[in-house]
Amino acid sequence: MSSEPSSHWQELSKRFYKFHHFNPISGEQKSLLFEGSRIAIARWGGPMAAMKNLEVINLMKADDILKDSIVFFSNSGKIIQKVQYKDFERVVLFDFLEDELLVVIKTQGQYYVIDPFKGTKRLCDLGDQFRSDPIVSGQVVGNGLVIQTSSFEFYHIPNAQEPQLIKMKATGLKQQPDYWLAIPNSKSSSGKVEVQITNPDGGIIHLIEDEKVKIYYNRDQDNYVQLPDLKNIKMISFSPSYKFVSYLQFINQQWTMSVLQDDFEGTNFYQIQLDLKEDDYNYEGPIKDKSVLERPKKMSWCGDDCVVLQLSQTIVMIGPDSSQRVKLSNKHFAIQAEIDGLRIINQKKNEILRRLPDSFVSVFQPLSTQPGAMLYAAYESFASRNPIEDDELRSKKQDLAQGVQDCISAGKFEVSPEYQTKLLKAASYGKTFLGNQAIDPNLLSETCRFLRVVNAMRRSGGVGGRVLTYDQVYQMTKLPQLFVTLMLRYNLHYLAVEVTRYLKFQPKYRSQIYTHWACCKVQTQIDDETLSQQIKEKIKEEKGVSFTEIAHRAIEEGKAQLALKLLENEPSLAKRIPVLLWMASYQQDKQGNINSYYEKALYDAVASRDSNLIYLVIMKFLKASVDDNYIFGILTQSPIIQAHLITYLRNFDDAKLQKYFQYLKKYDECGLLAVTQAYQKQNLGDKIKVLEIAQKFFEDDSKDSFYGKIVAEQLSSLNDLKQELDKDKKKNNKKVMDEKPLNAILESFLLKDDLKIAGEFAKHYKIPERRFQLTRVKALIQNKNYDELDRLVNEINKKTQFIPYELVADLLIRSGAEDKGLAMIMKMPEVEEQVYLFMKIGQMRYAVQCAINNKKYQLLKDLRGQVQEPALIAQIEAFLQQSGK
Repeated sequence: MSSEPSSHWQELSKRFYKFHHFNPISGEQKSLLFEGSRIAIARWGGPMAAMKNLEVINLMKADDILKDSIVFFSNSGKIIQKVQYKDFERVVLFDFLEDELLVVIKTQGQYYVIDPFKGTKRLCDLGDQFRSDPIVSGQVVGNGLVIQTSSFEFYHIPNAQEPQLIKMKATGLKQQPDYWLAIPNSKSSSGKVEVQITNPDGGIIHLIEDEKVKIYYNRDQDNYVQLPDLKNIKMISFSPSYKFVSYLQFINQQWTMSVLQDDFEGTNFYQIQLDLKEDDYNYEGPIKDKSVLERPKKMSWCGDDCVVLQLSQTIVMIGPDSSQRVKLSNKHFAIQAEIDGLRIINQKKNEILRRLPDSFVSVFQPLSTQPGAMLYAAYESFASRNPIEDDELRSKKQDLAQGVQDCISAGKFEVSPEYQTKLLKAASYGKTFLGNQAIDPNLLSETCRFLRVVNAMRRSGGVGGRVLTYDQVYQMTKLPQLFVTLMLRYNLHYLAVEVTRYLKFQPKYRSQIYTHWACCKVQTQIDDETLSQQIKEKIKEEKGVSFTEIAHRAIEEGKAQLALKLLENEPSLAKRIPVLLWMASYQQDKQGNINSYYEKALYDAVASRDSNLIYLVIMKFLKASVDDNYIFGILTQSPIIQAHLITYLRNFDDAKLQKYFQYLKKYDECGLLAVTQAYQKQNLGDKIKVLEIAQKFFEDDSKDSFYGKIVAEQLSSLNDLKQELDKDKKKNNKKVMDEKPLNAILESFLLKDDLKIAGEFAKHYKIPERRFQLTRVKALIQNKNYDELDRLVNEINKKTQFIPYELVADLLIRSGAEDKGLAMIMKMPEVEEQVYLFMKIGQMRYAVQCAINNKKYQLLKDLRGQVQEPALIAQIEAFLQQSGK
């Protein structure tokens, strides 16, 4: 039976608070000794984890549930999972990450990430540097960590599952701070991870990632930001919204609580002195320091209104102008701040402390005459068939609307399904007497939707069940990925689907749930055919399900055929092919058969008509430890793949391309490839050897002897050249001739003006006369011997134009001798060719003058339409007019 909503209220600073009892502890948690244990409570109403506190000496019974173990408890106190843990190294952090994995950090830089449902334990190592500079403390920030070392250095690890250290700025500390607190980037004003550290000299050291250190000091220092008198701070805590920060100080043997805005800019703050001595606690012992003996175990917030200190046997609630000590039913307990209150767990109860909203107080405060209380009373009398007179309330529509609003708001706040139902029925009863304009018609139905989710989460069983409130669920709708992740952490697939439907999450989250369900399903011991059919049938109507991810899991479970069957349902070939290649690689590592995966990937790549995908498959297939002949056989089956293969090998692997041409018995292609390789060789001997290989390939090709003859002639020339180079009489020319093409050697002779040797060389190697003369022209231009060039060109072209004037002119212009080039154009026999060549190289003035000198009227008319310069146009017009044209 639920407790009365009006019972167990606590008044503080004219506000009311209440302990809401979620459920009794019925499992093994009843025997857990909170004292002497390390306790971690997951946020958002999640499970609890416990291990022995290695820093406290306690006698342990043989049947102690924490012996050599870390134990996870559900909200009903039953064991979810028990993970073996026998390490004796000091633990500096024992807490849940945001996505509800437990992290256990040890001083030497190693830590475990533990799944509370599966019980898997993953070891991570931050490096050897922490062997000499051990970690002394740590905190969770989202899914990351912040740690502090013995040398007062701070490090940020953005993702605990992928450890990567980011060193923060040096603090300048000379001794260990009394306390420090990390602020996640999602809540900080800078958008980066921040750390507040108690300064031994007074005030706060404010550390911002990638930025300089700031110090916020007290009134005794004029050169810092002014704050209340903050010194000797022992503890720090931020409110759930991070709008306010509380500092617990010990000044002159007196505890003081200071609360101010988080940005240190606001002027609204309050300070209150506290007495933290516990009457029933034994303070006898060697430690006499009051700041140590009376120091709270933990400081937290209950919403944004109340700071709570956890003492050994009690809690102290602190408001703006007063404080109140509350003794709990069990003296050993653990607390965890939630977005709207403070969760408290002990051996008997799982409850939450929250501030009562005004609507709840209006309805349930004894002797209340507020509209909400009147409407609730009227409904209860109506439901018990003993109606009271409520005409006055019905007639006052504004009060009635307020009453409906208050009942709905109180229903949202209430954790008992019994009273939730009563309050919402009272609101519905009052709503029947109001018009649609008086109150939002969707408010009641939306509240019901959210409360169904709240109660379904609590009823979802011991494993994965969450004790959530309406406000927490509402806040989690802003974090849908986290909400879904937490449900999937415990395989609550049906609940997750229903929650996404009720809360109207985007379809992608529903697809994520079905993908996770299928990944879990492939781990069951059902035959592949049946399992494949079940998965297809279940998710055939769902869009966006990742069959590639499901296939990944299947192959990891050793179900290769199931993976292939599942991949057939993946519509995106761009997603399917990389998975097939990964499957082939995974099976290769496991010494399995990989051929079918590559063949399937090739088939899909061709079907995609995407060259990038085809090249990707070819690249992976060629790197596989498979016989080349088998690979070539598969890759030759499709003309498309064969063409892509040849292109790929031409660009990246000549040796394998040679093998492939041999496999295809395309000896002419083998020979041509060898010729290409030969002329890439710098050494003459190597060039000859590769050409000899090419000649053998051409000899094997019975279709055409043309290439073979060409290579034979080339080999003969190169062998003769090699013999000449080897003779002593050629030593003088060796430096010139060694390892160069024939034309380069000929040009070197002509540049040295060794015309006789050049002529013999050309004759010996049967260099054509036209080629010889062109090489001579190039050498004369390079040597700037323009007189000899004119004489040579005139002599050669005396009878016929053996060397084109335009070619010589082009070479001259390219060499920088533009005037000589233009003069060479003027020697061309055809005026039209001169004019058009002048036009081609942009020399319009020469073109016009040439046409005028030779009285080419039609050419001038053609030029008139192409000339841009006004002076040239005027010159053409004047000449044509003078000539009567």
